[in-house]
Amino acid sequence: MKNINYPILFSILLVGFYACQSSTNKEHSAKRVITDMAGRKVKIPEKISSIFIDRHSATLVYAFDTAITVNAVFKYNDTEKKYLKPCFYKNKPYVIEGGSDEEIVRLHPDVIFSSQFITKENVDKANQLQERVHIPVVFIDMKINRYKEAFTFVGQLLGKPAKAKELSEFVQHYIDSIPIKATKITDDKKQRVYYAEGIDGLKTDPTGSVHSLLLDSVGVVNVAQVEVLSGKGMTDVSLEQVYVWNPEIILVWSGNFDDMYSYKAITTNPIWKNLSAVKNHKVYQVPWKPFGWIDRPPGVNRIIGYIWLAHLMHPDMYPFDMVKITKEYFQKFFHYSMTDKEAIEILNPRPQIR
Repeated sequence: MKNINYPILFSILLVGFYACQSSTNKEHSAKRVITDMAGRKVKIPEKISSIFIDRHSATLVYAFDTAITVNAVFKYNDTEKKYLKPCFYKNKPYVIEGGSDEEIVRLHPDVIFSSQFITKENVDKANQLQERVHIPVVFIDMKINRYKEAFTFVGQLLGKPAKAKELSEFVQHYIDSIPIKATKITDDKKQRVYYAEGIDGLKTDPTGSVHSLLLDSVGVVNVAQVEVLSGKGMTDVSLEQVYVWNPEIILVWSGNFDDMYSYKAITTNPIWKNLSAVKNHKVYQVPWKPFGWIDRPPGVNRIIGYIWLAHLMHPDMYPFDMVKITKEYFQKFFHYSMTDKEAIEILNPRPQIR
């Protein structure tokens, strides 16, 4: 110890410290240019540590990383929180795309994820947002038939190719054959379905809407002949119109609310009782926990809904073991180990009707 030259030792340590600092700063500032799913060239950090999400990206990002988001885009009730890790929503401000630019900037995300259909309007919006907030906006195509590409793309961005492969294999195993088989269903075998939305079930989305896309993909007839509304959809209809359509099956979306008010209205209010679907007890509440299974948001939460709906409409053609598949889906996409009892309950939501 007596022979140590302390000034020299201090100099060595100081050089090492600044070398480490330089390396850290270099790593933090390192950039790479990627091509997103809309074909846009975007410069992003070499390592992504935080993401601002839109509503359509929520379930996609959660499947890869439960803590990486900087914002919350939904307000969850206790029964939905049961299936989500607190780090996904706890102590995160409720800030959605289309709100305040200042709030986005204040959160300092490395990137912004925008999951939409690829249209000129949506791409322009992504470019404009990026110019305003000076944060890279990464566009992800939300089409169901591009989910495997989306998984591969996000897996590359986040350095998680193994997870991307796992998610893609789930889609390949259960989803890929559904639309192919659906094309073989003849018109006389297609069941006529009304998608009931809103407080009293008198809102709907017709063929061609992003919100009813699954119906168009499993070999059924969407009876709604109304205008397609952009954005949140839900075109108003009258009960008289529903009686004219007289659907064989009614699928009910009640919002993410445990009381299932629309289902109650349709199954208990006498004004609905003469519809074929009601008389034949073919009114089905669409599962929604922790996100809607048919849409809302129209994200990868629809994957389990795709399987559920195909099996419900054509069980002989799609003989899925829904309890087994639901448990597998929740494990892989929501990082939640589900019991058989929980799977049965989530597949068969029934309100307390007094």
